Amino acid sequence: MSTETNQTKMVITNKDKELFEAVQLIFGLYLIPIVCIPGLIGNILCIIVFITTSMQRFLTTQFLLFLAILDTIKLSNDLLYSIVLIIQAFDQEFGKKLFLILYRYCHYINTVSTLCAAWLTLFVAIERYVLCSANSQKRLAVQRNSRAICYCIILFSLFLGLPVSFRYEIVPFSTINQTLNDSDSPIRVSKFGSSRFFRVYSIVMDIIRAIIPSVLLFYLNTRIVYLLCRMKSSAGTAFYRLTISLIIIIGCFICCYFPDALLSLVLNMGYIDESYQKRAIREISDFFITLNSAINFLVYFSISYTFRRSILRLFERKTKSYYPTTYADIIQRQRQQQQQQQQQEQQEPLNNIGNMV
Repeated sequence: MSTETNQTKMVITNKDKELFEAVQLIFGLYLIPIVCIPGLIGNILCIIVFITTSMQRFLTTQFLLFLAILDTIKLSNDLLYSIVLIIQAFDQEFGKKLFLILYRYCHYINTVSTLCAAWLTLFVAIERYVLCSANSQKRLAVQRNSRAICYCIILFSLFLGLPVSFRYEIVPFSTINQTLNDSDSPIRVSKFGSSRFFRVYSIVMDIIRAIIPSVLLFYLNTRIVYLLCRMKSSAGTAFYRLTISLIIIIGCFICCYFPDALLSLVLNMGYIDESYQKRAIREISDFFITLNSAINFLVYFSISYTFRRSILRLFERKTKSYYPTTYADIIQRQRQQQQQQQQQEQQEPLNNIGNMV
């Protein structure tokens, strides 16, 4: 009986491993580069546009600028994961070593970037709600403190995500064959990662990272839609279009982040320390977070006329000729104008004689 049960477990694990490898091949090796490369280009263009003077008149620009920077970091981190998978497909040993070196750091960067993006998106919704409610004092408060709020969110996320980097440890080479489970990974959960303190920390982290922002964003999004419908006739076209694009971004954030938070909070699902079946599920949920970081540029470009015009100006050729402002060039230009006038005066009598003839 024991041999039969062991054989059935082996068959199940082999099927789960094939399923995980197929999901990892589709999402990690193909879809993530297809999403990340255009997303990186779009976020870099967003950073350039939000730095320019044409977008500085909007109060939301500071939040969107930092959000684009964090999305760029997130997409670069995910693209690095795909590069490691590509290397592992050609050289398995070197790919695994590279995965061991980068995983803990990339896991920390991913946690910090998603936490920052969640709270920046929340403050974008708060700022837009304040603008729609037409409270001048709150507008000035948000405008004056927008950059300080962004810096505080980043510093708080860097500090709060530090315990994540100590969750996993590399298995010593001598004990690899004895400690490997069905995930067949040379990384295991550390004593700190398996402790009750870290479980409480991960629950609090998931609540702060996704549950609280998702609930508040859902409420603020409905209020913004209600206020926008009331003030549609009085709101400007640029304000109205930008608000619509932010509503779509907030809705995409809720749809993409909330399932991943439920997997971490309710089911207590990690990645490396889990079975192949659960790791396949996490590959799909992580892909939606990556997709959320890549679609902001498309939303801005398709809805906001001001953003689209700023993007097109980056690629327009400058046709106007600007004269130099040095003193010698000004004198030379005046001499050229005098010579042109003298030539015209000399040609006028000849033209008069020709007309008479």
